[in-house]
Amino acid sequence: MAFGDLESEIDFALNSGVHGISLGVASELNKLTDVERDEVIAAVIRHVDGRVPTVIATSAPSTSMTISRTRKTLELGASMAMIAPDGFGGFPSEDVRRHYLAVAEAVDIPIMLQDRTGTSIAPSLMAQLANDHASFRHAKVETLPTPPRFAETKRLAGDSLTLLGGVNGAYLIEEMNRGSEGAMASIAIIDVLCQVWEQYRAGDTAAAAERWERHTHLIEMYRYGQGMNYWMAKEILRLRGVFTSAFPRLPARKPDETAFREVREMCERLGLIQAGGRSTRGVST
Repeated sequence: MAFGDLESEIDFALNSGVHGISLGVASELNKLTDVERDEVIAAVIRHVDGRVPTVIATSAPSTSMTISRTRKTLELGASMAMIAPDGFGGFPSEDVRRHYLAVAEAVDIPIMLQDRTGTSIAPSLMAQLANDHASFRHAKVETLPTPPRFAETKRLAGDSLTLLGGVNGAYLIEEMNRGSEGAMASIAIIDVLCQVWEQYRAGDTAAAAERWERHTHLIEMYRYGQGMNYWMAKEILRLRGVFTSAFPRLPARKPDETAFREVREMCERLGLIQAGGRSTRGVST
């Protein structure tokens, strides 16, 4: 299996200043066969080569499957596993707690709690898990609406959990105002996100907010439903010279040609690419 575009994407992210590389739903990890999954994870960890931590999603609809995936991820050299309570929607919180503790006891690897819409973890449970076991020191909070979710989790967990946002950074500024340390987002405009994070952390919060607000419509373009988000994110990477082609794994509804034109023109207006689609990788906007 060739990994040229994947390695180019990793290099783009590292050159942009990311503090870690993650493989999750946005990476289409859930669309791969078990063999493909292991090959891709191994390729990513090999190419990152310890330059930053690697966080791999190991969620599964059963505790035993989650343990198996997490063990394999550790064997392949991952720094951390990211686990959402897949298959536990609507279950009592104590069942979800037992699930997480079983994984933590079975595999000696740091675990990022992934709280997302549809597979949520209550803020009180995230705080409890951080108190229960040393493996739980990070949480990705993406259950909508995220800003009050961050405020509540931060209030209950304090400094025992490092909180990160998701949802492709749609609420990045609001989340950081409430205790987030950053975001795990698509790599399509990760250079912009890193610039915003650095401005915010340096205390120039107004400039950070202004810079990010200029890109929020583009973020919405690659958050389209029915799998169109995969097409949009990959197309932006193609336009920016990171990818040589932009085809997601099906099922993923292909946007119409107008949408592709709109995203290209938006990237041009934002200075992410030159007119005509030529890359301006690393440009500060």
